[in-house]
Amino acid sequence: MAKLATAFIIGLLLVSQSATAQNAPSLTSKELASRTVYRRAVDAVIWGVPAVTLDMMRQAYFRDAKASYNDIVWWPNGAGWQNQSLDVDTSVHYLYIFSNTKDDGPIVLELPAAVAGAKFLGTILDTWQVPLTDIGVDGQAAKYLILPPDYAGDVPTGYIPLRPKTYNTYTLLRSILASRSEEDVRKGDELVKQVKIYPLSKAGNPPEPRFIDMTDKLYNAVVPYDDSFFDSLARVINEEPVQSRDLEMLGMLLPLGIEKGKEFKPDAATRAQLKTAAAEAHAWLIKGIISTFEPYYPDGKWDIPTSSIAVKTEFQWQVPNYFDVDARGITLASFFGPVFHLGAGSFYLSTYYDKSGERLSGKNTYRLHVPANVPASEFWALTVYDLETEAFFRNSTHVTVDSLDKSVRKNADGSVDIYVGPKAPAGMEANWIYTPPGKNWYPWFRFYGPQKAILDKSWKLPDFERIN
Repeated sequence: MAKLATAFIIGLLLVSQSATAQNAPSLTSKELASRTVYRRAVDAVIWGVPAVTLDMMRQAYFRDAKASYNDIVWWPNGAGWQNQSLDVDTSVHYLYIFSNTKDDGPIVLELPAAVAGAKFLGTILDTWQVPLTDIGVDGQAAKYLILPPDYAGDVPTGYIPLRPKTYNTYTLLRSILASRSEEDVRKGDELVKQVKIYPLSKAGNPPEPRFIDMTDKLYNAVVPYDDSFFDSLARVINEEPVQSRDLEMLGMLLPLGIEKGKEFKPDAATRAQLKTAAAEAHAWLIKGIISTFEPYYPDGKWDIPTSSIAVKTEFQWQVPNYFDVDARGITLASFFGPVFHLGAGSFYLSTYYDKSGERLSGKNTYRLHVPANVPASEFWALTVYDLETEAFFRNSTHVTVDSLDKSVRKNADGSVDIYVGPKAPAGMEANWIYTPPGKNWYPWFRFYGPQKAILDKSWKLPDFERIN
């Protein structure tokens, strides 16, 4: 009896499978191959966006700044809209440094100690935006030694060794001033000029670094979600060592024509598919950005602008049972340069919705009421970005309101009302940030020197209110 029942069940399964096969669309070999390319391309964008984001930064470094490895590209007057990096801040003075240990061997970074009125805060990362260490947090002078991934030699004394798994590394430094007084600006500039970066082989007579001023110059690091995304991805794969965690994905890239050691030469038909797939992946990433970050306050719209696994693993993305490619892609499609320890020197909140739960739109005007006593020992800042590019709106004249700006109007109780929209309310120009109609936007609220009240949520940032 049991054998008859088993045979009956097997028969039903075979009939079901046969019916399913008959109902499935009939695809030619060419169509199947085409669909494979498209599916793999969408996933390749989600997997590869951390490296491509940083490669776009590096290509802008070479192309727009005319820089070479170990040059220091910086914004001595703060960045304007021309710095088209993802989610940058105009309230600090950025320094960008790319290095390559395959060409130069171990690299030394000398960071001077903070002084009254000026300090540094930054992170050193590998090509995949894995943070190696935060720098400047304690205000102490330090010498870091960035080693090649295959380095087997002795590490000289007097250095803090870093062992990235890639040859290319990126150092993000923020020069942070206590105020915008002439004295603090002078101190900050003097401190910047003491930063040194050079190959260890030249430690006996270190060369002076070359500083490149990018004030009012376009630095276009926006990620292209089209077929050129894959040119960048192929370039990174060819330059860097293969990591075991990526072997399966590297195999899945073969139908796209991306293989380490080979030139990427897709034909016109493949490029058309890659372009469409990249656009779909971009839409998927934006959907993840606006919907997957957890609310910071249980009854509010603000969130920490990263996936919860990033906080849990300190941007390593790996837990015992899996490596979270999706969460990594969503997070690092919206900004660059994750910190090693979140909240050590700065803290961030973002949102994509107003108080009523509607998406933030450039055609509307909103008010953000910032209560008094913001828990930031250095300063706070609100900055607005284009959701499509994750960068500043081009040609915008006012992208940030911060507590360092003496022209910002305060209320009698010390609170500040900030307005975001196409036009400033009368008399509130210093408290206003422009958004173009027809565009979706989002803000970051930054706390430099975050204090206990923001970390334990006893101080609460209200949601945006639409006022028109």
